[in-house]
Amino acid sequence: MKRPYSNIDMDERRKIARWRMAGLAVGIIAEKLGRHRSTIFRQIERIMFIDEVIPDLNGYYCVTAHDMACERRAKLRKLARFSRVRQSVIDRIKQG
Repeated sequence: MKRPYSNIDMDERRKIARWRMAGLAVGIIAEKLGRHRSTIFRQIERIMFIDEVIPDLNGYYCVTAHDMACERRAKLRKLARFSRVRQSVIDRIKQG
């Protein structure tokens, strides 16, 4: 079951969503995917959709989860986003 960490792909997200709707426990889902329980818990908790107006819509949706994960990975780091901060860091490094 041990394997190097890799991001959860769309296929695995579909399986998680399907198995959650079927009522499978997180431990069983993790076993079937060959992942640690905490990875699955984190995935479900991070992306759980909650609608207070229509509670029937609450749940884990694989397409939403995948889109949110892609957005998180696409964010640039602070030094890449803010040129003034980047230049300040470079100047301070040059000064010692």
